[in-house]
Amino acid sequence: MAKPTYQDATLLLQMAQWSASSGLDEVRNWLWSDEFVPNYSEFRKKYPQGSEGNGKAHKICGWMETLGTLYKHKLINEELLFDWMAVDLVWERLKDFVLGVRNEVGDERMLENFEAMAKAQKGKC
Repeated sequence: MAKPTYQDATLLLQMAQWSASSGLDEVRNWLWSDEFVPNYSEFRKKYPQGSEGNGKAHKICGWMETLGTLYKHKLINEELLFDWMAVDLVWERLKDFVLGVRNEVGDERMLENFEAMAKAQKGKC
């Protein structure tokens, strides 16, 4: 991949600003707290459809899928992205949730860009 440019850095900063302005900092704190339940069946018991926790999990997954889509289409510099964010760790924390939701809705493609981005980062380590 090409060396990051100022344009790449500008996009990354815009993504960081979007993240901060949309309340994702609070959601990320929740994700790493004891309030988050990594096991999907236990998660569903604690956070049923329509609950605040369910909304938080979907919010962070949507954010990661957006980054993954930019990554897939090479619209965000991989080196900067992976230096900025531990995508693979976020995936590992949310993996059971994502796979559970995929199973519920019957769509194996759901959040596939998030998963692929995490696998790519893990392969770089």
